[in-house]
Formats: sequence, C-alpha cells, structure tokens
Amino acid sequence: MKNIKKITAICLALVLALSLTACSSASQPTADNTQTQGKTLTFGAMASVEMIPIIMAEENGYFEKQGVNVELQYFKSAKDRDAALQSGKLDGIIGDEVAVTLYQNAGLDVKITGLTDGNFVLIAGPDSGIKTIADIKGKSAAISEKTVIEYTLDKVLEKNGLNPTDVQKSMIPAMPTRLEMLRTGKVDTALLPEPFASLAVKSGGIVLGSANEVDMYTSITAFTQESIDNKSDEIKAFFRAYNEAVDYVNSTPIAEYEDIIIKTVGYPEDMKGQIILPEFRKNMLPSEQDIQSVIEWAKKNNLLNKELSPKDLVSNIGVN
Repeated sequence: MKNIKKITAICLALVLALSLTACSSASQPTADNTQTQGKTLTFGAMASVEMIPIIMAEENGYFEKQGVNVELQYFKSAKDRDAALQSGKLDGIIGDEVAVTLYQNAGLDVKITGLTDGNFVLIAGPDSGIKTIADIKGKSAAISEKTVIEYTLDKVLEKNGLNPTDVQKSMIPAMPTRLEMLRTGKVDTALLPEPFASLAVKSGGIVLGSANEVDMYTSITAFTQESIDNKSDEIKAFFRAYNEAVDYVNSTPIAEYEDIIIKTVGYPEDMKGQIILPEFRKNMLPSEQDIQSVIEWAKKNNLLNKELSPKDLVSNIGVN
C-alpha cells in the first residue's frame, strides 16, 4: 500500500513538473518577442516627401523585421510638432538644420541623425510676369520667418548672384495659405516643399530654382539625446529599416506604392501617374560645412545667444 502511495506521489510530481515546463515553453515566445521588439520609438513629422522611406518601412514591415516598434505621428504644422517634441512626447522627428540649431540654443538637446531627400522649390505665380530668377528683384516672396524656409530662400538667391534684400519677404507660415496666395496672385513667388511645389506647378507656376539645384539638403531626421542614450538599439534598428526602404523605393516602380503616397503625403488623386520622386539616399550625416553655414546664418539674424559648433548638433548613431 505504501509502495502504491509512493508511486502515485511520484507520478503526480512528474505530471506537475511537465505541466510547469509546458506552461513555461508556451509563454516563452511572448517573452522573446517582447525582448526583440524592445522599447517603442515615437516619431513625428508633417506629411512630406521626406517621409516616404519611413512610410514604406512601416507599410512593408521593415521596422518589425528589424525588431523595433515605431509609432508614427503626423502634424499639420511645425509648431505642433515642436510642442510635442518639447513636452517629451516624441523621440525623433523629421525636421531641419535650422530648427535643430534653435532647439540647441534654447537648451533642448536634439541631435541631427541623418539627411533626408526633401526639397524646397522657389516658384513664381503664373501671372507674376517672372520667367527666371533674375526677374525676382523687387518682387514678393512668401516664406515663413526665421525658419529653414527663409534660410533656403536667402541661400538660393545668393547662389544665383542675388541678395536676400532684393525681394520683399511676405511672412506666410501656413503652407496651404502660401500656396493659395501664389495661385491667386497675392504674392509673386513662394518657397514650397513637396507636395505643395508640384501642386503650384500644376496650377501654372514657374520653377525659378530649388535647394537641391544648389546642392542644399537641409531636411533631416533628429532624435533627442535622451532617446539616443536610452533607446540606442531601437534607433539603430530604425535606420536599418529606413535603408531597406530606400532600396525598395528606388528599385520599385512607383505605381506599386503610389496609392500609399497619395494617402499619406497629400498628393491629390488626379496626380496619380504624374508623381516624380527624388532618388533617395541611405542614411548619412550632413557635412560640418553645411551645418556651420546654418549656424552662421542664425547668428547673422540674431537667433542665437550661445556659441554652437556643428559637433554640438549631430549624432552618428544612425550611420554606424
């Protein structure tokens, strides 16, 4: 009888041990997945062409493949994006070199982590009488003040032998309003990013010049230093996925993902089949010379009250 009880106890112990092992094995994939996925990156931007590799990285599952959770947040204005960044709700953004310079000046430690392939285009209205950039003297140019837009206008003019004082700057921060005022002839010219530039040309606007034509690429990705310190693996995974998406976009006919671009970037449906994208580059940092140019411009326009150097503004975490 004692032997039977002993055998029964042993069997119960084995069953219990096997049950615990099975439960542990069943729950193990969840633990591994959590560890692989890591912390979530919150990334903010306004709808723009620069977002396309990031959008496709999400659509094609490249973030998931690289083991990073990315929460994309879209903003209608740079002001709203900046407010979210300053309040700690975002890890990273698509922004510009001027904005990061001003963040650093204000004590917000944000670092440039890579260039993006956006463009700012100077466009004359169809009834402005302007045919070339030389005709812009004395004419109005719609921009946003003390931003990358004003910086780009100044540099495009200078590189075409003109002075920033040759134009009358009209401060119109809201992009849709700027486009509408150009269309209706209330301003002579406007500096616009995509997709607004394409919309202006579609309405009869004349391209006078662009940032990319004078080798200017001021749009960037940036992450807070706190996120760089605490989420370095996730940020590196973010850029691995970004680079994979660049390969996809550059090698795939746009027709295969054009509907996604129209939905997310803001091109109208009637531009389907007419959208032209830039040749996107894998992640790389801007040159120190380009960043120094931005710092000098900010100084000249009395936007800085502290000394900054290009090294203060960049992190190579995304190019390793």
